[in-house]
Amino acid sequence: MAQIRSWPMSRRTLIKGAAAAGLGAPFLAGCGAEDNRLSLAIWPDYLGETTLDDFRRATGIEVTITTITGMEDLYARLKAGNHGFDLVVPSSPWVERLVREELLSPLSRTRLSQLGNLEPAFTNMPYDPGNLHSVPYTWMALGIGYRRSKAATLPAAWKALLAGPGNAGRIALPADPALLFRIAAKAAGFSANLFNPERLTQAEALLKQAMPRIKALHRDGGQDLLLRREVDLIAGWNADIAQVALEDPDIAFAIPAEGALLQCDCLAVPKDAARPANAHAFIDFALSAQGGAGIAGTLWFPSPNQAARELLDPAYRSNPVLFPPPVQGARSEFISDNPGLDAQFAAALQRIQVPQ
Repeated sequence: MAQIRSWPMSRRTLIKGAAAAGLGAPFLAGCGAEDNRLSLAIWPDYLGETTLDDFRRATGIEVTITTITGMEDLYARLKAGNHGFDLVVPSSPWVERLVREELLSPLSRTRLSQLGNLEPAFTNMPYDPGNLHSVPYTWMALGIGYRRSKAATLPAAWKALLAGPGNAGRIALPADPALLFRIAAKAAGFSANLFNPERLTQAEALLKQAMPRIKALHRDGGQDLLLRREVDLIAGWNADIAQVALEDPDIAFAIPAEGALLQCDCLAVPKDAARPANAHAFIDFALSAQGGAGIAGTLWFPSPNQAARELLDPAYRSNPVLFPPPVQGARSEFISDNPGLDAQFAAALQRIQVPQ
């Protein structure tokens, strides 16, 4: 019977991989009449080890960090105004909401000379068509993490994970209803973002049937359950699973046959930012090959910066967990923002009566 499990480590608690040594910062042009400060709201430990020093040497701009504790808090502060942020790092579903509510400024292409370093697949995102208000910073795919030693019973699809034979009591799924019901939607054969009452009922029934074979619903800690050998299979983000795979090579990752759930963390400028030119300078630095490599080589998260990846060791750029094929096929979908739908997911999960 499934239990909801919480762990102190989340996907924002990152293993510090070895950053590329000796990376210099690219020269960036001056930032006009703005002073030499930048206020950045970002997740904890989400920069390269020398990113802020390199950026300061290149531009003279000092960065002040505010740590994001949750997207709900960042959204509330942006909506209330007077937050003081020049640059923020929202996840892609929240970018969609912030754009819809006109809380982000359009980006100036003339200030972003390094945009060409983005991989083509990340240059026109569904949550922000044309990347008019945001630039992808990292990306991640929700798929199946597993132990190689148990590969003989590895489900190749979401449907098999939820309803297939074997592995009973050795599986963990996300506790977040917005993810859980989207997984069930993929398993049932329809879009993770397009629900109607009939589809919601189907997803609820599938999850209710699956619960007796699920050991735990995890709050961003499925990778730890896998590392501790408490489960053999999890639905989790490849970026998280890559961290524990560094510790245990028996851990691997696969994209289910029905496709992954995709998400980016993004760089974006609030509409009332006091220093938008400085914010653009930081975005351009992160988009550069050297600046981006310093970030990706430390975080060990998937980077959309193709030029940066080429500067890093093959252990990063050829990592099958960080860059699993295929990711952005027709069956994989970016998670969209739909607060009303999320409320329906939460109510449906309560009906399933998962033990706490």
